[in-house]
Amino acid sequence: MRRSQDLKRLASIVPGVAGDEDMEAIRETDRVVCFRLASDLRECEGDIESVKRYLIEKGDLSLLPELEYLTAKIDRLSSVMKYTGQGGRWGVASYPVNQEELEQLHAFDLALFDELESVRAKVHLLKAAAGDRTALKRSIPSVDQAIDHLEKVFSTRSNVLTLH
Repeated sequence: MRRSQDLKRLASIVPGVAGDEDMEAIRETDRVVCFRLASDLRECEGDIESVKRYLIEKGDLSLLPELEYLTAKIDRLSSVMKYTGQGGRWGVASYPVNQEELEQLHAFDLALFDELESVRAKVHLLKAAAGDRTALKRSIPSVDQAIDHLEKVFSTRSNVLTLH
């Protein structure tokens, strides 16, 4: 029952997710999920870039290094996710995946999308604070922590796939 609910929820987030009855379908689902995560994360990077442009136009360069650090972290993480989706080191391997591993994978995928939503929300707050230097400065650490947490969940997911 849990697997069915997780699969339905995942399919509502990422169109094209299949029932994962064979290894090829499992690998394709993994690829689609990783690409979607990377793409959505790039949108967050674009939002931070727009804040940087706004600050540059205002002539306030003091927070640019911290914002650049955030965009670099997002760029690195989204590249790892994209690489994984292309069959990189942490993607679904060619060995058979049992039902328990598949359920863990779906649970991690859902957790990743939940964590991504947290990053989006924090980036949205950061973007909304662009006009208030003090609020902007206060929002940077929360975005940084949200990115770290997303990366931690992704690494844990990757470990489940490689510990066979």
